[in-house]
Amino acid sequence: MNEMGGIKDDCIVTKMDDNHYYVVFNAANKDKDLTHCRVHWHRQFKDLKIEHHSEQIRSLIAVQGPKAQALLQ
Repeated sequence: MNEMGGIKDDCIVTKMDDNHYYVVFNAANKDKDLTHCRVHWHRQFKDLKIEHHSEQIRSLIAVQGPKAQALLQ
C-alpha cells in the first residue's frame, strides 16, 4: 500500500503461524516491492526479520474471472 492506503502492487500473504508470514511478490516488481516493504515494515515492527529466498523456485497460477470456481472444480 502507499501512504494514502492505495495499492502499489499486489502480493500474496499467507499466515504460517502467529509470528511467521510468507509473502510472494509479483515477479516483475519483486525487487522494488521487497525494498518498499523493508523500509515501511521496519518502521512499525522494529524486531521484524525479512528472509529473502531467491533460490527457491515457486510459481503462482492465478485463476480469475466468472468461471474460475467452476474451472477449479
